[in-house]
Amino acid sequence: MAEAVVIGGGIAGLAAAYDLHRAGWSVTVHEKSGRWGGKIHTSQVGDRQVDAGPDSMLARVDAARVLCEELGLADELIHPVAKIPALLFVDGSLHELPAKTVLGVPTDLNELSGVVSAAGLEAANADLVEPWHPLADGHDVSVGKVCRERLGDEITERLIDPLLGGINASHIDHLSLTTAAPQLANALAAEGSLIKGLSSLRSRMGATLGSGRPAPVFYGLPGGIARIIERLVEELAGADLRLNSHVRTLTQVAADGPKPDAIIIAAPAFAAAELVAAAVPDLSAELAAIEYASVAQVTLEVPRHAFDEVLDTSGILFPRVGGTLLTACTWFSSKWAHYQRPDAVLLRLTSGRYRDDRGQSLTDDELTEVLLGELRSALPVKSEPMARRVQRWPSSLPQYQPGHGARVQRIRAGAVEAGRGVGSGCRVEFVGAPYDGIGIPACISSGRRAAEAVMHS
Repeated sequence: MAEAVVIGGGIAGLAAAYDLHRAGWSVTVHEKSGRWGGKIHTSQVGDRQVDAGPDSMLARVDAARVLCEELGLADELIHPVAKIPALLFVDGSLHELPAKTVLGVPTDLNELSGVVSAAGLEAANADLVEPWHPLADGHDVSVGKVCRERLGDEITERLIDPLLGGINASHIDHLSLTTAAPQLANALAAEGSLIKGLSSLRSRMGATLGSGRPAPVFYGLPGGIARIIERLVEELAGADLRLNSHVRTLTQVAADGPKPDAIIIAAPAFAAAELVAAAVPDLSAELAAIEYASVAQVTLEVPRHAFDEVLDTSGILFPRVGGTLLTACTWFSSKWAHYQRPDAVLLRLTSGRYRDDRGQSLTDDELTEVLLGELRSALPVKSEPMARRVQRWPSSLPQYQPGHGARVQRIRAGAVEAGRGVGSGCRVEFVGAPYDGIGIPACISSGRRAAEAVMHS
């Protein structure tokens, strides 16, 4: 029987283990912590279970839906019900995020009244008339550099950074165009204009349901996204699943049992760097060079009477340029029907961006006070919370800086040498968010592609 070792029990590692186990491989999964799922986690707020990590999955990428179908969860998938996808807090006021945007880039400048000044609109018009000079093959720049040149600082900082930057807890001026925002790079290549190219993309994405309503953008699950993790673990019955198992080196894997035919590393890049440090120092250096951002979140259950009006929105974005520690407020109880109650509002306040770790040094009480105070600058909250959960995710989101794609290619090349160090015929694969995209569908695809490659090597 072929032997595979998976290091890391998050969604990418479990997805790889699931496919290998179904194919008849002997699979051992090592997870350093005491639970499965990594950043996919559900915990208590008041008397109910609430997502403590991601609460949704991108619907227009098939990987998550397909896996849910295989796990018997497809019939339970739900979509956000809030009328307004998102609000922006700009210049002391709340504004609806313009409807015709792609990753924060507006495709209709007429929608930006109140969000962007007349000077900001004039700067954005340059994208419609100035020629675009394509990047040389293999060259990469930041999203911020391109968007500032094409659309101006105001749109870049008020729309693109909080939306696209917020997905990765990144800084728009340190975010790779080609790996973090390929849609933007492709739009420029196709039309020579971000606005024109992304407008065409929006038209192509305009699939509708049978009712004529727009197709959903996100999926969720009642009871939390962690139900996918629970089902994967159930499906892995018979595999060797080891919690609280810290693998420190690749040679340790070979020493602990039969020499594996494959090792799939689904740990954060900095942990992967330690695994291969002794065997392949150059590979370790490449992995260690991937930087991370930390996030801290406060989820609150607040009495309904604390608000003059309960906003019918999925959340509020707070641009970096505003200087707040608060980056976003997710209105769980407006976004998802299963969190709605007549007497309580459920909110999640998020802090943390690349090179902004202020929240990590605050106590739970201090963090709550600061974030709730900043929310009150956007709308009145007239009473104290009934329940609170503070969740910290230190070094949790890998940063795709310019040149990231080339670095990932070097890591994948170095994996060949790492396999030789374990033994002849051993294949090493690196999977997960540091390499193949942020988000649940990207991580699922990463793990499953690695399993496929291993089975056919």
